[in-house]
Amino acid sequence: MPVHRERVDPIRTPDERVLVHRRWILPDDVRRPIPLPGLARLWRGLAELAVLDPEREVRLDRLKLTPGAEVERQDLPPAPSAGALLACAGQATLVTQMIWTDEGERRDPYADDGEPDPPGFRDYTLYAIDAPTHLLLPIVPVKLLCGACKASAAPELTRFGEGALLELSQICGACKAPVDLGRDKGELRTGAVFLLEELVCHAALSIELPRAPQAEELPDAQVAELLRAAFGFTDELPDDGVDAAE
Repeated sequence: MPVHRERVDPIRTPDERVLVHRRWILPDDVRRPIPLPGLARLWRGLAELAVLDPEREVRLDRLKLTPGAEVERQDLPPAPSAGALLACAGQATLVTQMIWTDEGERRDPYADDGEPDPPGFRDYTLYAIDAPTHLLLPIVPVKLLCGACKASAAPELTRFGEGALLELSQICGACKAPVDLGRDKGELRTGAVFLLEELVCHAALSIELPRAPQAEELPDAQVAELLRAAFGFTDELPDDGVDAAE
């Protein structure tokens, strides 16, 4: 079955944009190694727990982290898609599948007393950035703030999936200081400002829903344990009222 991204009962703006809630789950320490085999086990485990749909294809996007490279895209059956992650060393990779909570015996990690919360679609996307030169910004900042000279500027980033890639070799346009994750900051569209080390990661699981669930953290213990095995301890970044993934 081909991948398609039609959502059920999403919020629509007057100009017909589809707005959703997106929850990012990422390691709480950007310096923690996140090996590809662990991410492959996580994606396979989501399929085995029936979070993913074994009958629906998975989209795989790969981007070589070299100037001028373009995203390579293919559709795969769910089982091979986990193994495909192992062949993506040195690249930015994502695997993504959309499911509906009322089709088959789908498992919702945010289920409330066994009932989906909220009912409707789930768009699961696992990101892996397997390179020392780049990191993923799940929520793309509107400004980067240099901690050395206090200058601010719109970021020059490579979009990847619903996030963006931060190249660690870039420098401040004003003072030429190199990127420092523990000193430089990012300002989000909400006006909130965070250190870059709180916004970037080597890997992340994005869960897109029609609206925010009642639970702030995953109530499903088995799914939470899968994530802990792959990521270690985690943080969750909610992003509400954002454009739906393509």
